[in-house]
Amino acid sequence: MADGLDKFIKFGDEEEIQDILGDASERQPHPNENFVLDDDLETPDIRPVRSENGRSIIVVIDDDYQTLDLMKIYLSRDYECAVFSDPKEAIFYMNTHLPDIIFLDCYMTVMSAKKIISIVRLYKEMANVPIYFMVYEEERGVFEHRKDLEVDGLITRPIARGELQKILDKERLREYLTGD
Repeated sequence: MADGLDKFIKFGDEEEIQDILGDASERQPHPNENFVLDDDLETPDIRPVRSENGRSIIVVIDDDYQTLDLMKIYLSRDYECAVFSDPKEAIFYMNTHLPDIIFLDCYMTVMSAKKIISIVRLYKEMANVPIYFMVYEEERGVFEHRKDLEVDGLITRPIARGELQKILDKERLREYLTGD
């Protein structure tokens, strides 16, 4: 066996090895080789909808678990609050749930905040959903002057209940005035 199979003979029968490496026309096709790309499946029409219980949905995306816990405590009494440490999970959630407000960490590790915003804005139903960046005080100056981020505002960390309530009241008034 000059083809280098001699060192593998001890692990299996030479005949078995030749069958494995034999002519492709002799072997049976693997089931996945018959995979067809166009299988006539319909793509579901995914449209996020508002909460069935009438409560506003607030989505919080942050990789800091303390912030997620704090936001859940502040918001869960009056709002339907969905918190996510993984932006991909948040996007899957927003496929079926239309948020009223999104709070987003300005520095995410898995996916950039700018990419998350661009995905959210692809949905025509979420084109006008307010997005607020959660920033530390020392970062605030950097984000206040950036107009390319398409965010409605900033909230400073650690999140203060009063500052959060001001944002919620402002958005509720804006929704009332615009009729969205």
